Amino acid sequence: MKTSLVRFVGMAALASGMMFAQAPAPPAQPQSPAQRWQQRRSQMFDRMAAQLNLTDSQKQQAQSIMQSARESARPLTQQIRQNRLALRDAVKAGKSDADIDQLAASTGSLMGQATAIRTKAFAKVYALLTPEQRTKADQLGGHSRGMFRGDHEHGHGAGSGS
Repeated sequence: MKTSLVRFVGMAALASGMMFAQAPAPPAQPQSPAQRWQQRRSQMFDRMAAQLNLTDSQKQQAQSIMQSARESARPLTQQIRQNRLALRDAVKAGKSDADIDQLAASTGSLMGQATAIRTKAFAKVYALLTPEQRTKADQLGGHSRGMFRGDHEHGHGAGSGS
């Protein structure tokens, strides 16, 4: 009995020593909004690829298409952002309706161009799919459905939904 007690106490001391000897987990590096969006975009793409059972070749081609669309749309999304700030400033400065209309029309035109880039990229990805994958894509819910049916979320920039 005495031997069992000594073993138990020894094991407990060893276990508690090991528990306290572990190095604390390093603090998580705060991610920038761009890094968080890149991670989310990657997760959405992985989920869609799994649902559609994309081949490695299809995944690579789709990612390349979407990356190219993002790069093409980057100047547009920057201009859209600048126009939105200009609209906000116009309101605060009490600008005329004509000035606000001009900025809004410019923003709308840029958003149309960005939507065209994104939609053309989705069309290229859709063309990569087999008939069975297209059927699945047409039935998907959420963002993937938006990719293939045109129900895009607003405000994420062209091609950002891969």
